[in-house]
Amino acid sequence: MKAFLHRHRRIATETAWVFAAQGASAIAALVGLRVITELVPPAIFGAVALALGVVALAHGLAVGPLMQAALRFYPDLARDGREADLRRATLFALRKPAFVTLIALATLGAGWTLYQPQDAWLVTLSIALFGAEAARSLEITFLNAARRQRTMALMIAADAWLRPIAAVALVLAFGASGAVVMGGYLVGCVLALAGFRLAGRAGEQGVTRPVPASMGAADLSHRLWKYALPLTALPLIGWVSGQADRFIVGGMAGVAAAGLYAALYGLASKPFLMFSASVELALRQPYYARVSAGDHEAERRALALWLAVVSTVSLALFLLFVLFHAEIAALLLAAEYRAHSALMGWIAAGYVLLGIAQVLERVCYAYHDTRGVLWVQASGAALSVLVAAPLIWFHGIDGAAWAVPVYFGAQLLLAAGRARSAWRHRQRQAATAAVTPAAATIL
Repeated sequence: MKAFLHRHRRIATETAWVFAAQGASAIAALVGLRVITELVPPAIFGAVALALGVVALAHGLAVGPLMQAALRFYPDLARDGREADLRRATLFALRKPAFVTLIALATLGAGWTLYQPQDAWLVTLSIALFGAEAARSLEITFLNAARRQRTMALMIAADAWLRPIAAVALVLAFGASGAVVMGGYLVGCVLALAGFRLAGRAGEQGVTRPVPASMGAADLSHRLWKYALPLTALPLIGWVSGQADRFIVGGMAGVAAAGLYAALYGLASKPFLMFSASVELALRQPYYARVSAGDHEAERRALALWLAVVSTVSLALFLLFVLFHAEIAALLLAAEYRAHSALMGWIAAGYVLLGIAQVLERVCYAYHDTRGVLWVQASGAALSVLVAAPLIWFHGIDGAAWAVPVYFGAQLLLAAGRARSAWRHRQRQAATAAVTPAAATIL
Protein backbone atom coordinates (compact mmCIF):
# COMPACT_ATOMS: atom_id res chain seq x y z
CA MET A 1 0.00 0.00 0.00
CA LYS A 2 2.84 2.37 0.86
CA ALA A 3 4.49 1.71 -2.50
CA PHE A 4 1.17 2.25 -4.27
CA LEU A 5 0.64 5.61 -2.55
CA HIS A 6 4.21 6.68 -3.30
CA ARG A 7 3.87 5.71 -6.98
CA HIS A 8 0.62 7.65 -7.38
CA ARG A 9 1.47 10.55 -5.07
CA ARG A 10 1.63 13.10 -7.89
CA ILE A 11 -1.67 11.93 -9.34
CA ALA A 12 -3.28 12.08 -5.88
CA THR A 13 -2.00 15.62 -5.34
CA GLU A 14 -3.22 16.74 -8.76
CA THR A 15 -6.60 15.12 -8.12
CA ALA A 16 -6.93 16.95 -4.82
CA TRP A 17 -6.32 20.29 -6.51
CA VAL A 18 -8.80 19.53 -9.28
CA PHE A 19 -11.52 18.52 -6.82
CA ALA A 20 -10.85 21.62 -4.74
CA ALA A 21 -11.34 23.76 -7.84
CA GLN A 22 -14.56 21.96 -8.76
CA GLY A 23 -15.88 22.38 -5.24
CA ALA A 24 -15.07 26.09 -5.19
CA SER A 25 -16.68 26.48 -8.62
CA ALA A 26 -19.83 24.68 -7.52
CA ILE A 27 -20.18 26.90 -4.45
CA ALA A 28 -19.59 30.00 -6.58
CA ALA A 29 -22.27 28.87 -9.05
CA LEU A 30 -24.83 28.28 -6.30
CA VAL A 31 -24.08 31.52 -4.45
CA GLY A 32 -23.92 33.54 -7.67
CA LEU A 33 -27.19 32.10 -8.94
CA ARG A 34 -28.96 32.90 -5.70
CA VAL A 35 -27.68 36.49 -5.49
CA ILE A 36 -28.16 37.34 -9.17
CA THR A 37 -31.70 35.94 -9.26
CA GLU A 38 -32.48 38.12 -6.26
CA LEU A 39 -31.30 41.21 -8.15
CA VAL A 40 -32.67 40.66 -11.66
CA PRO A 41 -36.17 39.62 -12.80
CA PRO A 42 -36.73 36.27 -14.56
CA ALA A 43 -37.12 37.88 -18.01
CA ILE A 44 -33.64 39.43 -17.84
CA PHE A 45 -32.06 36.31 -16.36
CA GLY A 46 -33.72 34.19 -19.03
CA ALA A 47 -32.30 36.37 -21.83
CA VAL A 48 -28.81 36.09 -20.31
CA ALA A 49 -29.17 32.33 -19.92
CA LEU A 50 -30.15 31.95 -23.58
CA ALA A 51 -27.24 34.14 -24.70
CA LEU A 52 -24.82 32.11 -22.58
CA GLY A 53 -26.21 28.93 -24.11
CA VAL A 54 -25.47 30.24 -27.62
CA VAL A 55 -21.95 31.24 -26.56
CA ALA A 56 -21.37 27.80 -25.04
CA LEU A 57 -22.52 26.04 -28.21
CA ALA A 58 -20.36 28.29 -30.41
CA HIS A 59 -17.37 27.66 -28.16
CA GLY A 60 -17.95 23.91 -28.27
CA LEU A 61 -18.11 23.88 -32.05
CA ALA A 62 -15.18 26.21 -32.77
CA VAL A 63 -12.75 25.62 -29.92
CA GLY A 64 -13.51 22.37 -28.09
CA PRO A 65 -12.31 19.86 -30.74
CA LEU A 66 -8.93 21.55 -31.18
CA MET A 67 -8.42 21.65 -27.41
CA GLN A 68 -8.92 17.88 -27.35
CA ALA A 69 -6.32 17.54 -30.09
CA ALA A 70 -3.84 19.74 -28.21
CA LEU A 71 -4.28 17.65 -25.06
CA ARG A 72 -3.55 14.44 -26.95
CA PHE A 73 -0.56 15.76 -28.93
CA TYR A 74 1.03 17.46 -25.91
CA PRO A 75 2.84 14.42 -24.40
CA ASP A 76 4.20 13.45 -27.82
CA LEU A 77 5.74 16.89 -28.41
CA ALA A 78 6.68 17.64 -24.80
CA ARG A 79 9.22 14.80 -24.84
CA ASP A 80 11.20 16.84 -27.39
CA GLY A 81 10.65 20.16 -25.65
CA ARG A 82 8.27 21.36 -28.36
CA GLU A 83 5.37 22.67 -26.28
CA ALA A 84 5.83 26.12 -27.85
CA ASP A 85 5.42 24.55 -31.30
CA LEU A 86 2.14 23.02 -30.23
CA ARG A 87 0.83 26.29 -28.82
CA ARG A 88 1.66 28.16 -32.04
CA ALA A 89 0.11 25.43 -34.16
CA THR A 90 -3.03 25.42 -32.04
CA LEU A 91 -3.38 29.19 -32.37
CA PHE A 92 -2.81 28.86 -36.13
CA ALA A 93 -5.49 26.17 -36.39
CA LEU A 94 -7.95 28.22 -34.31
CA ARG A 95 -7.88 31.23 -36.61
CA LYS A 96 -10.31 30.00 -39.23
CA PRO A 97 -13.00 28.40 -36.97
CA ALA A 98 -12.85 31.34 -34.57
CA PHE A 99 -13.27 33.86 -37.41
CA VAL A 100 -16.13 31.91 -39.01
CA THR A 101 -17.87 31.55 -35.65
CA LEU A 102 -17.50 35.26 -34.89
CA ILE A 103 -19.06 36.10 -38.26
CA ALA A 104 -21.91 33.65 -37.59
CA LEU A 105 -22.51 35.09 -34.11
CA ALA A 106 -22.45 38.64 -35.48
CA THR A 107 -24.92 37.73 -38.22
CA LEU A 108 -27.22 35.94 -35.78
CA GLY A 109 -26.95 38.83 -33.33
CA ALA A 110 -27.74 41.41 -36.02
CA GLY A 111 -30.84 39.47 -37.00
CA TRP A 112 -31.93 39.24 -33.39
CA THR A 113 -31.49 42.98 -32.74
CA LEU A 114 -33.77 43.77 -35.67
CA TYR A 115 -36.60 42.30 -33.59
CA GLN A 116 -35.21 43.15 -30.13
CA PRO A 117 -33.16 46.37 -30.54
CA GLN A 118 -32.88 46.76 -26.76
CA ASP A 119 -30.61 43.66 -26.73
CA ALA A 120 -27.90 45.19 -28.95
CA TRP A 121 -25.41 45.55 -26.11
CA LEU A 122 -26.25 42.09 -24.79
CA VAL A 123 -25.43 40.65 -28.23
CA THR A 124 -22.19 42.64 -28.51
CA LEU A 125 -20.95 41.61 -25.09
CA SER A 126 -21.90 37.98 -25.77
CA ILE A 127 -19.69 37.98 -28.88
CA ALA A 128 -16.85 39.49 -26.84
CA LEU A 129 -17.35 36.80 -24.21
CA PHE A 130 -16.91 34.14 -26.89
CA GLY A 131 -13.48 35.55 -27.70
CA ALA A 132 -12.50 35.67 -24.04
CA GLU A 133 -13.74 32.11 -23.52
CA ALA A 134 -11.65 30.88 -26.44
CA ALA A 135 -8.49 32.46 -25.00
CA ARG A 136 -9.32 31.11 -21.53
CA SER A 137 -9.78 27.58 -22.89
CA LEU A 138 -6.37 27.72 -24.54
CA GLU A 139 -4.72 28.60 -21.23
CA ILE A 140 -6.64 25.96 -19.28
CA THR A 141 -5.81 23.32 -21.89
CA PHE A 142 -2.07 23.90 -21.78
CA LEU A 143 -1.94 24.13 -18.00
CA ASN A 144 -3.85 20.85 -17.77
CA ALA A 145 -1.73 19.23 -20.48
CA ALA A 146 1.45 20.21 -18.60
CA ARG A 147 -0.12 18.79 -15.42
CA ARG A 148 0.16 22.15 -13.68
CA GLN A 149 -3.05 21.34 -11.86
CA ARG A 150 -2.45 23.64 -8.91
CA THR A 151 -2.22 26.74 -11.09
CA MET A 152 -5.12 25.56 -13.21
CA ALA A 153 -7.28 24.88 -10.16
CA LEU A 154 -6.60 28.30 -8.63
CA MET A 155 -7.44 30.03 -11.89
CA ILE A 156 -10.63 28.03 -12.47
CA ALA A 157 -11.81 28.86 -8.96
CA ALA A 158 -10.93 32.53 -9.45
CA ASP A 159 -12.88 32.60 -12.72
CA ALA A 160 -15.90 30.95 -11.12
CA TRP A 161 -16.01 33.57 -8.36
CA LEU A 162 -15.01 36.64 -10.36
CA ARG A 163 -17.85 36.29 -12.85
CA PRO A 164 -20.79 36.51 -10.40
CA ILE A 165 -18.97 39.05 -8.22
CA ALA A 166 -18.40 41.35 -11.21
CA ALA A 167 -21.98 40.81 -12.42
CA VAL A 168 -23.44 41.69 -9.01
CA ALA A 169 -21.17 44.75 -8.71
CA LEU A 170 -22.22 46.07 -12.11
CA VAL A 171 -25.92 45.44 -11.45
CA LEU A 172 -25.67 47.36 -8.17
CA ALA A 173 -23.82 50.18 -9.95
CA PHE A 174 -25.80 50.46 -13.20
CA GLY A 175 -29.09 48.66 -12.58
CA ALA A 176 -30.51 45.35 -13.76
CA SER A 177 -30.30 44.56 -17.47
CA GLY A 178 -29.12 41.68 -19.59
CA ALA A 179 -26.19 43.69 -20.94
CA VAL A 180 -25.02 44.63 -17.45
CA VAL A 181 -25.08 41.01 -16.24
CA MET A 182 -23.28 39.82 -19.38
CA GLY A 183 -20.76 42.63 -18.96
CA GLY A 184 -20.05 41.38 -15.46
CA TYR A 185 -19.42 37.88 -16.74
CA LEU A 186 -17.09 39.28 -19.41
CA VAL A 187 -15.15 41.37 -16.87
CA GLY A 188 -14.77 38.35 -14.58
CA CYS A 189 -13.59 36.16 -17.45
CA VAL A 190 -11.03 38.75 -18.62
CA LEU A 191 -9.65 39.19 -15.09
CA ALA A 192 -9.30 35.42 -14.73
CA LEU A 193 -7.66 35.23 -18.17
CA ALA A 194 -5.11 37.84 -17.10
CA GLY A 195 -4.32 35.63 -14.12
CA PHE A 196 -3.90 32.63 -16.44
CA ARG A 197 -1.45 34.53 -18.63
CA LEU A 198 0.63 35.72 -15.67
CA ALA A 199 0.69 32.23 -14.17
CA GLY A 200 1.67 30.71 -17.50
CA ARG A 201 4.58 33.10 -18.00
CA ALA A 202 5.80 32.56 -14.44
CA GLY A 203 5.80 28.80 -14.96
CA GLU A 204 7.82 29.10 -18.17
CA GLN A 205 10.60 31.32 -16.81
CA GLY A 206 13.99 29.73 -17.15
CA VAL A 207 12.73 26.95 -19.45
CA THR A 208 14.56 26.60 -22.77
CA ARG A 209 12.74 24.75 -25.52
CA PRO A 210 14.26 23.95 -28.89
CA VAL A 211 12.20 25.04 -31.86
CA PRO A 212 13.08 22.82 -34.81
CA ALA A 213 12.55 24.24 -38.28
CA SER A 214 11.37 20.95 -39.73
CA MET A 215 7.79 21.28 -38.50
CA GLY A 216 6.00 24.55 -39.18
CA ALA A 217 2.81 25.75 -37.53
CA ALA A 218 0.81 25.02 -40.68
CA ASP A 219 2.03 21.40 -40.86
CA LEU A 220 1.33 20.67 -37.22
CA SER A 221 -2.01 22.47 -37.34
CA HIS A 222 -2.98 20.17 -40.22
CA ARG A 223 -2.30 17.17 -37.97
CA LEU A 224 -4.34 18.78 -35.19
CA TRP A 225 -7.26 19.35 -37.54
CA LYS A 226 -7.10 15.79 -38.86
CA TYR A 227 -7.50 14.60 -35.26
CA ALA A 228 -10.12 17.21 -34.30
CA LEU A 229 -12.37 17.25 -37.37
CA PRO A 230 -14.55 14.24 -36.38
CA LEU A 231 -15.09 15.88 -32.98
CA THR A 232 -16.68 19.06 -34.34
CA ALA A 233 -20.16 17.50 -34.28
CA LEU A 234 -19.89 16.36 -30.65
CA PRO A 235 -21.37 19.53 -29.06
CA LEU A 236 -24.58 19.06 -31.05
CA ILE A 237 -24.59 15.32 -30.36
CA GLY A 238 -24.03 15.97 -26.66
CA TRP A 239 -26.93 18.42 -26.66
CA VAL A 240 -29.21 15.75 -28.14
CA SER A 241 -28.08 13.16 -25.56
CA GLY A 242 -28.46 15.49 -22.60
CA GLN A 243 -31.29 17.83 -23.60
CA ALA A 244 -33.57 16.29 -26.22
CA ASP A 245 -35.62 14.21 -23.79
CA ARG A 246 -36.91 17.26 -21.92
CA PHE A 247 -38.07 18.80 -25.20
CA ILE A 248 -39.83 15.56 -26.06
CA VAL A 249 -41.44 15.64 -22.59
CA GLY A 250 -42.51 19.24 -23.22
CA GLY A 251 -44.05 18.33 -26.57
CA MET A 252 -45.85 15.18 -25.38
CA ALA A 253 -46.61 15.88 -21.70
CA GLY A 254 -46.61 19.67 -21.47
CA VAL A 255 -44.24 22.43 -20.39
CA ALA A 256 -44.93 21.89 -16.69
CA ALA A 257 -43.88 18.25 -16.95
CA ALA A 258 -40.74 19.32 -18.83
CA GLY A 259 -39.85 21.75 -16.05
CA LEU A 260 -40.38 19.09 -13.40
CA TYR A 261 -38.28 16.56 -15.31
CA ALA A 262 -35.53 19.10 -16.01
CA ALA A 263 -35.21 19.90 -12.30
CA LEU A 264 -34.98 16.21 -11.33
CA TYR A 265 -32.59 15.43 -14.19
CA GLY A 266 -30.30 18.35 -13.40
CA LEU A 267 -30.14 17.49 -9.71
CA ALA A 268 -29.43 13.80 -10.33
CA SER A 269 -26.90 14.25 -13.13
CA LYS A 270 -24.83 17.16 -11.82
CA PRO A 271 -22.79 15.23 -9.19
CA PHE A 272 -21.85 12.57 -11.73
CA LEU A 273 -20.85 15.11 -14.36
CA MET A 274 -18.75 17.15 -11.95
CA PHE A 275 -17.03 14.08 -10.51
CA SER A 276 -16.26 12.55 -13.93
CA ALA A 277 -14.92 15.86 -15.21
CA SER A 278 -12.69 16.25 -12.16
CA VAL A 279 -11.24 12.76 -12.45
CA GLU A 280 -10.68 13.28 -16.17
CA LEU A 281 -8.77 16.51 -15.56
CA ALA A 282 -6.51 14.66 -13.11
CA LEU A 283 -5.97 11.34 -14.91
CA ARG A 284 -6.29 12.08 -18.63
CA GLN A 285 -2.78 13.45 -19.18
CA PRO A 286 -0.99 10.72 -17.14
CA TYR A 287 -2.85 8.15 -19.24
CA TYR A 288 -2.00 9.88 -22.52
CA ALA A 289 1.66 10.12 -21.46
CA ARG A 290 1.85 6.36 -20.90
CA VAL A 291 0.24 5.68 -24.27
CA SER A 292 2.69 8.06 -25.99
CA ALA A 293 5.62 6.35 -24.26
CA GLY A 294 4.46 2.94 -25.50
CA ASP A 295 4.44 1.56 -21.94
CA HIS A 296 1.50 -0.84 -22.32
CA GLU A 297 1.64 -2.19 -18.77
CA ALA A 298 1.62 1.31 -17.24
CA GLU A 299 -1.12 2.29 -19.67
CA ARG A 300 -3.32 -0.60 -18.54
CA ARG A 301 -2.73 0.25 -14.87
CA ALA A 302 -3.64 3.90 -15.46
CA LEU A 303 -6.84 2.93 -17.29
CA ALA A 304 -7.76 0.39 -14.60
CA LEU A 305 -7.26 3.03 -11.90
CA TRP A 306 -9.42 5.49 -13.83
CA LEU A 307 -12.21 2.92 -14.31
CA ALA A 308 -12.05 1.83 -10.67
CA VAL A 309 -12.30 5.37 -9.30
CA VAL A 310 -15.18 6.38 -11.59
CA SER A 311 -17.09 3.11 -11.07
CA THR A 312 -16.74 3.07 -7.29
CA VAL A 313 -17.74 6.65 -6.63
CA SER A 314 -20.51 6.58 -9.26
CA LEU A 315 -22.05 3.50 -7.64
CA ALA A 316 -21.89 5.23 -4.25
CA LEU A 317 -23.68 8.27 -5.68
CA PHE A 318 -26.28 5.99 -7.27
CA LEU A 319 -27.01 4.31 -3.93
CA LEU A 320 -27.26 7.74 -2.32
CA PHE A 321 -29.99 8.78 -4.76
CA VAL A 322 -31.81 5.44 -4.50
CA LEU A 323 -31.87 5.39 -0.69
CA PHE A 324 -32.27 9.09 0.07
CA HIS A 325 -34.03 10.60 -2.96
CA ALA A 326 -36.85 11.96 -0.82
CA GLU A 327 -34.49 13.65 1.60
CA ILE A 328 -32.37 15.09 -1.23
CA ALA A 329 -35.46 16.46 -2.95
CA ALA A 330 -36.76 17.93 0.31
CA LEU A 331 -33.45 19.70 0.85
CA LEU A 332 -32.81 21.02 -2.67
CA LEU A 333 -36.16 21.21 -4.49
CA ALA A 334 -39.38 23.13 -3.93
CA ALA A 335 -42.40 21.17 -2.71
CA GLU A 336 -44.07 20.85 -6.12
CA TYR A 337 -40.99 19.04 -7.52
CA ARG A 338 -40.70 16.35 -4.84
CA ALA A 339 -43.49 13.92 -5.72
CA HIS A 340 -41.44 12.21 -8.42
CA SER A 341 -38.12 12.21 -6.57
CA ALA A 342 -37.75 8.42 -6.98
CA LEU A 343 -37.08 9.00 -10.69
CA MET A 344 -33.68 10.41 -9.74
CA GLY A 345 -32.56 6.83 -9.04
CA TRP A 346 -33.19 5.86 -12.68
CA ILE A 347 -31.36 8.93 -13.94
CA ALA A 348 -28.45 8.24 -11.58
CA ALA A 349 -28.25 4.64 -12.85
CA GLY A 350 -27.86 5.97 -16.39
CA TYR A 351 -25.06 8.29 -15.37
CA VAL A 352 -23.14 5.45 -13.72
CA LEU A 353 -23.08 3.77 -17.14
CA LEU A 354 -22.29 7.00 -18.98
CA GLY A 355 -19.33 7.76 -16.70
CA ILE A 356 -17.76 4.37 -17.46
CA ALA A 357 -18.49 4.79 -21.19
CA GLN A 358 -16.70 8.15 -21.22
CA VAL A 359 -13.58 6.62 -19.67
CA LEU A 360 -13.54 3.93 -22.37
CA GLU A 361 -13.97 6.59 -25.05
CA ARG A 362 -10.66 8.04 -23.85
CA VAL A 363 -8.98 4.91 -25.21
CA CYS A 364 -10.23 5.96 -28.65
CA TYR A 365 -8.96 9.50 -28.08
CA ALA A 366 -5.57 8.14 -27.00
CA TYR A 367 -5.21 5.99 -30.12
CA HIS A 368 -6.34 8.82 -32.46
CA ASP A 369 -9.63 7.08 -33.24
CA THR A 370 -11.74 10.25 -33.05
CA ARG A 371 -14.04 8.84 -35.73
CA GLY A 372 -14.83 6.09 -33.26
CA VAL A 373 -15.71 8.68 -30.60
CA LEU A 374 -18.03 10.38 -33.09
CA TRP A 375 -19.66 7.07 -34.00
CA VAL A 376 -20.21 6.02 -30.37
CA GLN A 377 -21.66 9.34 -29.27
CA ALA A 378 -23.80 9.79 -32.39
CA SER A 379 -25.22 6.30 -31.90
CA GLY A 380 -25.93 7.07 -28.24
CA ALA A 381 -27.69 10.32 -29.18
CA ALA A 382 -29.85 8.57 -31.79
CA LEU A 383 -30.75 5.86 -29.28
CA SER A 384 -31.67 8.48 -26.68
CA VAL A 385 -34.39 9.79 -28.99
CA LEU A 386 -35.53 6.39 -30.30
CA VAL A 387 -35.79 4.88 -26.81
CA ALA A 388 -37.15 7.91 -24.95
CA ALA A 389 -39.88 8.98 -27.39
CA PRO A 390 -42.16 5.90 -27.10
CA LEU A 391 -41.61 5.60 -23.35
CA ILE A 392 -42.51 9.26 -22.85
CA TRP A 393 -45.57 8.87 -25.08
CA PHE A 394 -46.94 6.05 -22.94
CA HIS A 395 -45.58 6.91 -19.48
CA GLY A 396 -44.74 10.63 -19.40
CA ILE A 397 -41.80 11.72 -17.26
CA ASP A 398 -41.58 8.24 -15.71
CA GLY A 399 -40.81 6.86 -19.15
CA ALA A 400 -38.21 9.57 -19.74
CA ALA A 401 -36.34 8.56 -16.59
CA TRP A 402 -36.63 4.81 -17.35
CA ALA A 403 -35.05 5.42 -20.77
CA VAL A 404 -31.86 7.02 -19.37
CA PRO A 405 -30.07 3.81 -18.24
CA VAL A 406 -31.22 2.03 -21.41
CA TYR A 407 -29.59 4.36 -23.93
CA PHE A 408 -26.54 5.13 -21.80
CA GLY A 409 -26.10 1.38 -21.25
CA ALA A 410 -26.14 0.87 -25.00
CA GLN A 411 -23.58 3.66 -25.37
CA LEU A 412 -21.35 1.88 -22.83
CA LEU A 413 -21.44 -1.33 -24.87
CA LEU A 414 -20.60 0.57 -28.06
CA ALA A 415 -17.75 2.41 -26.34
CA ALA A 416 -16.30 -0.83 -24.97
CA GLY A 417 -16.39 -2.45 -28.40
CA ARG A 418 -14.82 0.54 -30.14
CA ALA A 419 -12.12 0.93 -27.49
CA ARG A 420 -11.18 -2.74 -27.84
CA SER A 421 -11.05 -2.35 -31.63
CA ALA A 422 -8.84 0.77 -31.40
CA TRP A 423 -6.47 -0.96 -28.96
CA ARG A 424 -6.16 -4.06 -31.15
CA HIS A 425 -5.56 -1.93 -34.25
CA ARG A 426 -2.69 -0.11 -32.54
CA GLN A 427 -1.20 -3.41 -31.34
CA ARG A 428 -1.24 -4.75 -34.90
CA GLN A 429 0.47 -1.57 -36.12
CA ALA A 430 3.15 -1.91 -33.44
CA ALA A 431 3.72 -5.56 -34.32
CA THR A 432 4.03 -4.70 -38.03
CA ALA A 433 6.49 -1.91 -37.29
CA ALA A 434 8.59 -4.30 -35.20
CA VAL A 435 8.60 -7.06 -37.82
CA THR A 436 9.52 -4.82 -40.78
CA PRO A 437 13.01 -3.77 -39.55
CA ALA A 438 13.74 -7.35 -38.51
CA ALA A 439 12.85 -8.62 -41.99
CA ALA A 440 15.01 -5.94 -43.57
CA THR A 441 17.93 -6.98 -41.38
CA ILE A 442 17.59 -10.62 -42.42
CA LEU A 443 17.47 -9.68 -46.09
